[in-house]
Amino acid sequence: MPLPVALELADVSVRYGARAAVCGVSLGVRRGEIVALLGPNGSGKSSTLAVAAGVLDPAEGTVRAEGQLRTSDPVAFAARVGFVPQEPALYDELTAYDNLAFFGQLYGLCGADLRRRALRALSRVRLSDRAAHRVGTFSGGLKQRLNLAAALLHDPPILLLDEPTAALDPASRDAVFADLARFRDDGHAILLTTHHLDEAESGCDRVGVLDAGRLVALGPPAELLRARPTERAVLYGHLRTVPPKYLVRAIRERLGRGAELDVTGRRLRLAADTPEQLGVALAALLAEGIDFEAYRTPAGSMERALREGCEVARV
Repeated sequence: MPLPVALELADVSVRYGARAAVCGVSLGVRRGEIVALLGPNGSGKSSTLAVAAGVLDPAEGTVRAEGQLRTSDPVAFAARVGFVPQEPALYDELTAYDNLAFFGQLYGLCGADLRRRALRALSRVRLSDRAAHRVGTFSGGLKQRLNLAAALLHDPPILLLDEPTAALDPASRDAVFADLARFRDDGHAILLTTHHLDEAESGCDRVGVLDAGRLVALGPPAELLRARPTERAVLYGHLRTVPPKYLVRAIRERLGRGAELDVTGRRLRLAADTPEQLGVALAALLAEGIDFEAYRTPAGSMERALREGCEVARV
């Protein structure tokens, strides 16, 4: 039997002045599942998540966390939600434990209870051995795991994460999703945003596709794939260094018709209509000095579902 809905967004809309960023999004996330909001930059993912976290007021619509309406009691609502921003909100000069102790005090925790919760949160993200280390010495992946630990301090049933693997290397990204899978199995309701198709495809139970602020598809990844069986050839790469923007622009202009290149920090996505075109485009990148640390091609791709905005019955 499915677990009850923990987080519910009903007809949520967000506007920035005259611009509509989110248009009537309705979505429920159950305990024991991971739901990803997928879409290109500007599609409304972060705004939707900010409303769900209670840090942004919607122009219309309501948000409930385990039945608690945010507008009726913001404090009770916040106690049910743990929010992990895209950029780690940590103090480099403090140790991992001291960071958690500081944030725990903001939640009203103190004394032995605060210490117990901080140590447990470090254990849950596999950072117990780093408790006394300064955060300034941490890699990006370790900082993101500590960022997640801070959101777990008050034992919220709902976890919200804004692009939790942005700029992480493949190993760190896999570690973050391994943690999220464990928290899902523990009964948490997890909503995250991403614009990386392979993450949504392999790490999430359901995927919502946002396009221009509208939820155009929602369902299990396999269902979205069945809706658009024709796939593009896609390659995901992690670069050794961040390439200059002028070089990325120059390469993009020289790629053949049907090939698309997207570079965010050290993460790269290359897509083409056929595997042969993908190989030619990859050769062009290598010839221009693009230095890969690692790259891979997923077994399946939801590119068509995202690019064409397929309409799938809401689950």
